[in-house]
Amino acid sequence: MFTSSLILSLILVFLKQIIFTDGQTNLDCEICQGNRTNDEYSRNLNNLLSIITSNTNIINNGVYNSSFGKEPNKVYVLAVCRRDLLVTDCHRHITDSAIRFREVCVTSNESIGYYSSESIFRYSYKPILDIDSNINCTFRGPWPVPEPYVEKFRQESRSLFDGLIKKTAAGNSSDKSAAGVVNVTGSLSIYAITMCSPDLSSSYCLHCLKRGLSEIDVCCSSLQGATFYRSGCTIQFDNYPFFNFASWNSMPPSILPPFTPALARRRSKPGRGIYIVIGVVIAILATASLLIYFSRRSKQNKDQIDNNDEIICVDFRKFDLRAVQAATHNFSDAKNIGKGSSGRVYKGILPGGQEIAVKKLLKIDKDFKLKFDNEVLLLTNLQHRNLVKLLGFCAREDLKLLIYEFLQNESLDKFLLDPAKRANFDWETRYNVIQGIARGLCYLHDDSLLRVIHRDLKPSNILLDVDMKPKISNFGKATHVHEDQTRGATSTIKGTCGYMPPEYAQQGQFSVKSDVFSFGVLLLEIICGQMILCFSEEENGMDLLSYVWRKWSEGTALNVVDPTLERIESHKTQMMRCIKIAMLCVQENPTHRPTIAAVIYMLNNDMITIQEPSKPADLISSLNSRTTSFIKEGFQP
Repeated sequence: MFTSSLILSLILVFLKQIIFTDGQTNLDCEICQGNRTNDEYSRNLNNLLSIITSNTNIINNGVYNSSFGKEPNKVYVLAVCRRDLLVTDCHRHITDSAIRFREVCVTSNESIGYYSSESIFRYSYKPILDIDSNINCTFRGPWPVPEPYVEKFRQESRSLFDGLIKKTAAGNSSDKSAAGVVNVTGSLSIYAITMCSPDLSSSYCLHCLKRGLSEIDVCCSSLQGATFYRSGCTIQFDNYPFFNFASWNSMPPSILPPFTPALARRRSKPGRGIYIVIGVVIAILATASLLIYFSRRSKQNKDQIDNNDEIICVDFRKFDLRAVQAATHNFSDAKNIGKGSSGRVYKGILPGGQEIAVKKLLKIDKDFKLKFDNEVLLLTNLQHRNLVKLLGFCAREDLKLLIYEFLQNESLDKFLLDPAKRANFDWETRYNVIQGIARGLCYLHDDSLLRVIHRDLKPSNILLDVDMKPKISNFGKATHVHEDQTRGATSTIKGTCGYMPPEYAQQGQFSVKSDVFSFGVLLLEIICGQMILCFSEEENGMDLLSYVWRKWSEGTALNVVDPTLERIESHKTQMMRCIKIAMLCVQENPTHRPTIAAVIYMLNNDMITIQEPSKPADLISSLNSRTTSFIKEGFQP
């Protein structure tokens, strides 16, 4: 069943890549920074962007650089397209990026965007040429390298990249790029490109690419694909030919496989319709086969349940009832380590000594089955160090079990509610927890195979391992959307009071910015050492957001910091920065909230200027009688 589901998922992903990409602004990573100094700079920028969008003859060898206006309000722009991109596609990328930045960076004086790993677009108030700035984005691929080939994969990829980086840095002022492929096993190859902005000097280019390679070594050396973006360079590798080899005609012919447009995800190519037809036919046949398979499997499962008391288990990790009962002492109260709205969690120890956490659903109805299926389907496709790991599950008509890795320090709310634990929850640890949650959320929104909106981010759903590294858990209410989709709507509101943004609580509208709002609340809770639903400000009966805003407006924001924390001078700037970021995340208008990628950039770059927040959302007025019945069940202290 699992294999068949995976095949169908891959077919659907394939179809989505072919059918749903035309006409979409597909910026992989966008960063807006700084504040525009005056209206003249804004006019110069708008004029320059208008020139870009209206002129189809501005591209020269895949590069466009220009400026508009006079100092000190002069605007500089640089766009670089990958060598295999057609001129028409390159201009479309640049045009889409310019339009996008008009929408999302309305107050910024410097921005950069990376478009489908095929182009880089940047504007700034200062000259860009021959400057490698400190703006990074790294995206992990979804598939790990099979265990027996990990070491060989690393060796081959290192050798391939060493050669490509040297070749790229040695390029001329019109082209600094290289592409290559190496075979690891009969079915596993590494396709890779490296690219620098042609204006970069050889030394800058070399430095930029080596920095990228070190980032990939840290995050992705055992994955079959990854992409690194920096303001001056790009590194990308994957296990399929995602680029046109013929464009790098200096490569030895012996290593040039035939170029396949469907595999390379090319857009607007002649004959593209045939791939759509083939893909649709494959999907229909696969769906029909799966329906027959599931029907037969369902009957077999029912007969098996009727005849004996064994659990029907997922193929990828088999747990039977007896093993789970033995590991948890038959779900005894002594092994119970938590209770949520959907089930109880028990600690267990398998015969080999592995510790596990077993979530047992409290009741089996349509809604709970949906949560169960949702969590299994999502977590089998998601892998990240800041997401909880699903080891397997067992299911039958009257029993649903989810088996996870066991995390020794339980959930974040335990540290916020327990005075003794909170006193030992120092700032360095809290800051690392904040960064880890942000990285996990960024993976869900931008880097995973599925774009996932969690919809229930709160302290009880943040688990902590023995080293206090956070892992996002509980995906029962999560939803996945197309990679080019960022929002949705529902008539059934499911969330937790205090963590839902107004647009979701009142109108059922959710988006990646909904999770950003919840993250902002979480950030304030970690800073203040108080849960939002337990917070009370006796003087005016304010909620946590209103209280922090008042202190911020009065210039006494540090007074909201948890009194158990040491006020070390070196931490104060970082604390103030986190408060400011949190206030931006909880803005009432979702378009005024940053993306989680921008949040990570702000957390990791002390030198950039962060825009000033305005008054946050009013949580009390955002709740109404229609939503209260849905959200009360969500909070479990």
